[in-house]
Amino acid sequence: MATETLSLTEMRPRLSELLARAHEHFDRFVITRRGRAEAVLLSSEEFDGLLETLEILSDKTLVKRLVEADEELSGGGGHTLEDVRRELSAGLP
Repeated sequence: MATETLSLTEMRPRLSELLARAHEHFDRFVITRRGRAEAVLLSSEEFDGLLETLEILSDKTLVKRLVEADEELSGGGGHTLEDVRRELSAGLP
């Protein structure tokens, strides 16, 4: 995953290549016009992930729960995957 800056003029003839790199390698491209950053090219998967992250971070209750869960895990709390599987299996008819 790399970030490259290139001008609109440089980008145009390479668009297909840049799209492939964004999609396959999650490379990002800052597109400039007249020396100023104007846009960013990145994979749609990465864009969706960024939107999801913003949505999560905008929910104060959820962020608080995530911080609490992280603190619990750091303190040795929580359940192992094996424990969860065992509990789920025991609860199934």
